[in-house]
Amino acid sequence: MTASVFVDSRWVGPAKKAAHWLMSTWAPAVPSGLGAERRANLQRPMIDRIRDLVGWRQTQTLVGRRYGQRGLRVSPAGSPEPGLATLQARDGRRLVGTLSVRLDGPNGLAADYSFPDELLRLRAKGRKLVEFSKLAVEGAGLSKSVLSGLFHMAYLYAHGILEGDLIVMEVNPRHAPFYRRMLGAKRLEVGHNAAVDAPSVLLCLDMGHVRTQIDRFGGKPELADEVRCLYPYFYAPAEEAELLEQLRADMAEA
Repeated sequence: MTASVFVDSRWVGPAKKAAHWLMSTWAPAVPSGLGAERRANLQRPMIDRIRDLVGWRQTQTLVGRRYGQRGLRVSPAGSPEPGLATLQARDGRRLVGTLSVRLDGPNGLAADYSFPDELLRLRAKGRKLVEFSKLAVEGAGLSKSVLSGLFHMAYLYAHGILEGDLIVMEVNPRHAPFYRRMLGAKRLEVGHNAAVDAPSVLLCLDMGHVRTQIDRFGGKPELADEVRCLYPYFYAPAEEAELLEQLRADMAEA
């Protein structure tokens, strides 16, 4: 099995050629006079898809530890799940975040266990569902850059490759306001997640809304204070097009 290639997120130009698909190499200029928190948020990590068992286990350890710190019971899977694409964010070689993406299919989605009726209603309306799950971020220093990178790469995969049109996410009620405010997600239903033995909320995020926000704010971090959402930390549309082109080329060669 081919090992992952890790490229420091601060490299530019030729370093892109060495990156695997779904990789982030965009590093915006950091204006002088900014506080430490804002400067950290403008440092983009490298994002790519897990390709080996070692990387998978590292992300599962991060998920288990971060969820456990919040009092949630998690039983990490022993091996990668079929049909689940797991993204990793790295600052150099240090794992700082992960997010998984799954296209709806015959086996359904993880959220079906908690919200079967609501998801059936969405399917009956002809929506093509893609689930985002198992989000975990290490610490707070790079949180916005990690979150924006993970969500943008997951969106590219979900919409550009899987051709989904609606993202669904099952989250803890304490975290639901963040997704609604920072991404524009909408709350559908409140329930209970038996896997972690905790209350949960089913959210949906229309990919058309994501597309509009990227076109308006992507690659414009100077607007972050004005619009109060994550989209200014996303890639600019021109950068996104290059990443998606590389993603499709790499998948065709696989």
